[in-house]
Amino acid sequence: MRWKNRGFTLIELILVIVIIGLLAAVAVPKFMDLQNEAKIAAVKGQLGSIREGIHIAHGKILASGINTGAVGDNPDWPTLDEINRNRLELSSRPQAIRYYQLVESDNVAGNVGDSLPMVNLPEMTVGMSSNPRRVRSSSLADAQYDPRRADETTGWAYYPGDENNVHDRMEDAIFYVNDDRPNTDNVDAAGVRPSNW
Repeated sequence: MRWKNRGFTLIELILVIVIIGLLAAVAVPKFMDLQNEAKIAAVKGQLGSIREGIHIAHGKILASGINTGAVGDNPDWPTLDEINRNRLELSSRPQAIRYYQLVESDNVAGNVGDSLPMVNLPEMTVGMSSNPRRVRSSSLADAQYDPRRADETTGWAYYPGDENNVHDRMEDAIFYVNDDRPNTDNVDAAGVRPSNW
């Protein structure tokens, strides 16, 4: 018995096209979510690296034992300017720790706002996009407020650990992503906003 060569019918082709369309409609949003999650994961990784660098710098400063303290010549924590420049460079820092770089970066030439890794979150504001490496100064009240308050003009926010809390104890430095929009798209897979990372 011989089979005749025959093509697909119009109904079969339409069915295949409809199925492909349905698959694409389901897959594309999932793919977009994966892209957003990848960006968020990268920013959280950078945030963790900068925090670790700040804590290592803090340890090195304390170990120097020279004029440490919130108002000393050698403050316990890196200053906002040092964070922006990504290195300890106060003239009063001991020589052994001066120019210590907080995190690996290809730009430590001393340009303020150009040294830290970029924040690259989904749906960033114009202010954040135009200053993705810049760090904004934050008070203890701002840093402890939940959600943390921010004006969204820069990518990162930093409280340098130089105020006493209600128990008259000096607080640690706090470093976080500067994005506190009420309806932010920058929540992670657990629904947590950048101000709480």
